[in-house]
Amino acid sequence: MRKIERIIDSHIAPVGTFSVRRALPDHNRNSVGPWVFLDHFGPFRVTPGHDGVGPHPHAGIETVTYLLSGRNRHRDSAGHTGIVSAGGAQWMTSGRGIIHAEAPLAETESEMTMHGIQLWTTLPRALKLMPPRYQRIAAEDIPEIVADEVSVRVVAGDYVSHHVSHQGPAQVLMPLLLWHVRLQHGANFRADIPANHEVAAYLIDGEGTFGAGAHAAKAGQLVVFDNADGAVAFSNAGSATLDVMLLGGAPAEGPLVFHGPFVMNSLEQVRAAEKAYMTGHMGQLADA
Repeated sequence: MRKIERIIDSHIAPVGTFSVRRALPDHNRNSVGPWVFLDHFGPFRVTPGHDGVGPHPHAGIETVTYLLSGRNRHRDSAGHTGIVSAGGAQWMTSGRGIIHAEAPLAETESEMTMHGIQLWTTLPRALKLMPPRYQRIAAEDIPEIVADEVSVRVVAGDYVSHHVSHQGPAQVLMPLLLWHVRLQHGANFRADIPANHEVAAYLIDGEGTFGAGAHAAKAGQLVVFDNADGAVAFSNAGSATLDVMLLGGAPAEGPLVFHGPFVMNSLEQVRAAEKAYMTGHMGQLADA
């Protein structure tokens, strides 16, 4: 069983018309596998036509918005659009550069509450300047495995349960995993992870004990496992459901140069992305 390398406390950051809990990047840790960014937004009640994140650029990364509740619309300057509801995900590859916007699109009372996770991956060096693409991942396309008071929704990567492999629907560009794991009171979770994968667990809700040594963690914290061989394991130590986003993969290909919405491998690439955005080469996306 893997030990715990560190536990990161998320901090509050403003995004668009709301605030989030940000767990990555951290001053002690820029990435977990290819994942370089994690924001936990909500739950909050939306104001239709007001809330959301307006048009803004990205380059060198993929953005992933996974909804726990609500309904979300994606638009981008490459002409892609998509709407997903609770349990679904927006998965956009920015590559050489794109402009996108996301906004709540509530139609029912239950969809008025927005809650979810947004993550970024850094792209491999060879794919930093690839053409943009977009994947709409509907909730019903994500396999859910339920056993022994544990449910696992496999958004990306492979999850093996009772010798059966379950493949997430996301078409990925590097070895990675993204699983939404929920444990009922007293339940335990254990999964084998490839030896070369970094992995971490973000606590959306509840309390748990993690890894060898049973380290305690609570909602809003990111538990980073060490990179030794062995399984990752955790247990529900509280009375409520433990809600966890498990993320990881092969280590990011560095160096990583962070500059706002761009994550590149060199300062020259960052400057080229800024120029492409400012001169309209990433396309246009009007407010809507």
